[in-house]
Amino acid sequence: MILTDIQLECVRRFTSPVRLEGLGDGLNVLAAPNEAGKSTLLMALRAALTLRHGSKAQSVKDMQPYGGGAPHIGVGFEWSGKSCWLEKRFMKGAFARLDLGQERFDGDTAEERLNALLELEKNGKSEATGLWNALLVRQGESFAAPVLNNAGRSSIQNCLEQGIQEVTGIATAGAMLERVKARLGQLQTATTGKPTGRYKQLLEDQAKAAETLKSLHAKRATLEEDLVLLEQTRRMLREQENPERQKQEEQELHKLRAVRDRLRNLDAEEKAAQARKAAAVQQLQNIRDEEERRQEHRAECARLEQLIAASKQDLAELAEYEKVANLRYQAAQAECLKAVQRHQVRRAVLHHGMQQREVQHMEAALLRQRENLKHVQETFAQIEQAQAVFDALPMDEAKIQRVRKAAQKVATLEQQLQAQATVLEMDLLPQASQHVLLNGQVCASGKSLLHAPAELQIEGIGRFIITPSIGGNTVELQQALQTAQAALADILQQAGCQNAEEAEQHYEKRCLAERQLKEAKAVFAATVPNKKSAPPDQVLLELRQVLAREEAACTQKKQALAQNLASQIGSAEECDLNCQPDEAVQQEQDAAVAVDQAREKERDAQQVLITAKTELDKASAAQQQQVSGLARVQRELALWQEREPDAALVQRKQACQQEQQTAQAALEHCEQAREQEQPLSLVESGIQRREQAQKTDGETIARLREDIRERETRVRGAEGEGLDERIAEADRHQQRLNMEEAACTRDRSALVLLDQVLSKAEQEQTARYMGPLVKTMQPAFSALFPGAALEMNADFGVAALSRTQREDVADLSDGTREQIAVLVRLGFAEMLHARGVPAILVLDDALSFADSMRLERLFDVLAEAAKRFQILILTCHAELFAPLRGRMLSLRPQESFTSPR
Repeated sequence: MILTDIQLECVRRFTSPVRLEGLGDGLNVLAAPNEAGKSTLLMALRAALTLRHGSKAQSVKDMQPYGGGAPHIGVGFEWSGKSCWLEKRFMKGAFARLDLGQERFDGDTAEERLNALLELEKNGKSEATGLWNALLVRQGESFAAPVLNNAGRSSIQNCLEQGIQEVTGIATAGAMLERVKARLGQLQTATTGKPTGRYKQLLEDQAKAAETLKSLHAKRATLEEDLVLLEQTRRMLREQENPERQKQEEQELHKLRAVRDRLRNLDAEEKAAQARKAAAVQQLQNIRDEEERRQEHRAECARLEQLIAASKQDLAELAEYEKVANLRYQAAQAECLKAVQRHQVRRAVLHHGMQQREVQHMEAALLRQRENLKHVQETFAQIEQAQAVFDALPMDEAKIQRVRKAAQKVATLEQQLQAQATVLEMDLLPQASQHVLLNGQVCASGKSLLHAPAELQIEGIGRFIITPSIGGNTVELQQALQTAQAALADILQQAGCQNAEEAEQHYEKRCLAERQLKEAKAVFAATVPNKKSAPPDQVLLELRQVLAREEAACTQKKQALAQNLASQIGSAEECDLNCQPDEAVQQEQDAAVAVDQAREKERDAQQVLITAKTELDKASAAQQQQVSGLARVQRELALWQEREPDAALVQRKQACQQEQQTAQAALEHCEQAREQEQPLSLVESGIQRREQAQKTDGETIARLREDIRERETRVRGAEGEGLDERIAEADRHQQRLNMEEAACTRDRSALVLLDQVLSKAEQEQTARYMGPLVKTMQPAFSALFPGAALEMNADFGVAALSRTQREDVADLSDGTREQIAVLVRLGFAEMLHARGVPAILVLDDALSFADSMRLERLFDVLAEAAKRFQILILTCHAELFAPLRGRMLSLRPQESFTSPR
């Protein structure tokens, strides 16, 4: 099968008819840029071959242009030496037409005949299924292995012509495997293997029966527990209602209360003894503290008396030292004052010298400003002179252009007029020039142009009338020339010039004056660079004002300097006002150093005086503090003696010691008595427990009686339900379910085993009948992957490549997987062609990720395969597929959709 023509109309971007030109056998390449319509072309080809014309599927709607319309597709091809034509229109006005040589089929008959020709199966309103779906490779599909539907698998199986009959010995082993899978599907799901149907129901019933039996056993265990607890509760009730036990508990409670009273009295006696002992201990400690304080105060009085005697001598020495330090400080202050005065005089002299130098600098600056002003005035005079010359020449650019234009017009008209004039050329002898007159004037030798009739007189010869030939526009030219000459004369008169040459001279003089004016202004701007944008007269005025202000400031500075000199220096005759600046600076620095030294001596003397005063103040304060402390200590001793003499303090101390001993004896007695009794907390706990038991006995008896009634009711109810009979019935039901579940499990295991055996046999036979397919594909794979062996799976896809080792296709790179997928499709086309079924291969934007070496090998494989069937490649990489040397196709617009009749 060879495609010879493809036409589209109203398919996506192709709203107008378009034709794919250049189709032929072998390799065909359509190289066009992105969005040129390559993928749309393939979409239309797939639709024409696989979609029914009456389909309303989404894929048909996707073909419609944006503005709407009915997609119209025509495909011409050759088959078995016959010229064939397929034409379909979708949506509005849908129809189908198939011409196979001289035979014509229309509508559904055409669809059925096309499906039979291409071995396609009808798939409702969607694409018909078959191997052709894998041979028309859309953009992006080349990376994945072809997914075959049932029709596609059938086509390949028909090509292979082998089965698995010899595995089981029956005619259709596949049907047996299907029956096994169907029977197994009644017991478990096909995908997950989980139980289903009756087997699942049995398992659920078995779980429910086990749960019911478990619940019955739990009820029986609960009944047995209730019986045991019922007997225990009855014994506890009899024990609670026993009167002997109640009498015994009353006696024990009375004994415990008597023991508690004795222990409480003992605690009271012990606490009283502890209080007396603590009071005695505290009083004894207070007496001892009092004795220590009195002893410390007497020692403090003796120490303070010694310190006061020593501090009086230290105060006298410190007062003398402070007096001497004060005299030294006053002398240092006077010396510092003199040094400061001398430094002020030296600094005034230095300031005067600096002011004088500043005045000198100002005078020098004034001199420079005067010179600059003089230069500016000279430059300004040049500007005024150049400006006057420039203003005196009115011939500017506009006027000279008008003169030139008018002169050019006059010259042009004169040339045109001369071109139509009659030429009179005479060559006269020198003595004959006076005898020849032209219009009454002496005629000279040379050429004369005659625009009007002229009279030529030759003495002794006669008179000649020369009438020039007057053309159609000579009069008009003469009038235009007169008008142009009048306009030129008017312009020259306005400019004050006699002729055009004089106007040019005036213009050249004006240009020269303009350059001189610019140069003068440039010199002026360079003289005053900070005033480039200001007018020159204003700049000159500002410079004069600035010079006047500077002169006034200099004069004022001189006057102020003379006044300050008299006020700051005064009558200091020892100062040399005319000394050199460096000498004045040195004298001022020496005076400053002397001031610093005097101030340093003053600070030292002041620090010594401050230290002496501080020491004197500290000694006086310490002595005063010592005197005050001695008086305070003496007052406290006298107060203590007056309140309690030492003898009375000793007597009180002895009484406290006696009271402490008595209290200690009482505590020891209480401790001995406590050792013979139980702890009070334990006794009170026993009393509380027994009193609480008496209160709760009635409640306990009522609760036990209620508990007995509830348990007796549950026991009678369980005995009435026939619990043992129900348990026996549940056991029998579970055994029946277990037997059925075991039977289903055995059937399931047997079917799973049979399925595995048959599937393995099918795989072995599949590998066996895959031989022709592998044999068909192996040469192309060997060319692209030298030394590689193919491993096919049951879905007719390449599972792995065996080179130095086995490599799964899923582990290979994207580019390699794309190349393998293209070779697999190429193998499918080879098998269809070998069986005599129509086959072509169309690749849209494939092989873009192949390296240069692999691409060259692929080109060789494609070129070799194209000798047997047609291959169509759609790409946007023209330079990449140029070495393929295939037929170069193109999409051409056409006036209308043309179909063979």
